[in-house]
Amino acid sequence: MSTSDVADGKKTELSTAKTLSTAAMTEFRAPLRERGLTVGLCHGCFDILHNGHVFYLTQAAGLCDVLVVSITSARHVNKGPGRPVFGDEARAAVLSALSMVDRVVTNDHPTAVPVIEALQPDFYFKGADYAGNDDSRLREEVEVLQQYGGALVLTDGAVLDSSSRAARVLQECRTHA
Repeated sequence: MSTSDVADGKKTELSTAKTLSTAAMTEFRAPLRERGLTVGLCHGCFDILHNGHVFYLTQAAGLCDVLVVSITSARHVNKGPGRPVFGDEARAAVLSALSMVDRVVTNDHPTAVPVIEALQPDFYFKGADYAGNDDSRLREEVEVLQQYGGALVLTDGAVLDSSSRAARVLQECRTHA
């Protein structure tokens, strides 16, 4: 996937150069561990990117040396009809374009467990809306983190927007168009 853009008078390509396969994560992680660098992981749909995502990712990136973002593959997103709005490659490309994101991986599993097992991040970031959350998927992810000493870190409580609200607005626009 590539989209042309102009930067400093030169044509550039929006690429997926930052993308990793699940299989490559272990190899990616090993030299970082040897150098003593901390790795953070953010996981989610990242369907309709908004200022809340940017705030969350920026905050997470400031708490680790290397930030990896895993996106849930479209077939495992259960946010309602018509979601995700954008496919796996498009979501990975947009996240790859963000300066605070070091790597992106598409996770073809309903939870982040395979990514956590392969990457073994020092920190697994979730938004503050997960505080007190009794989600069985999150419990499973935290159990894997605890097996090797990783930590769940909740970002602060600033909720600036939501993809669900943005999706409702888009759907309303389509309905009235």
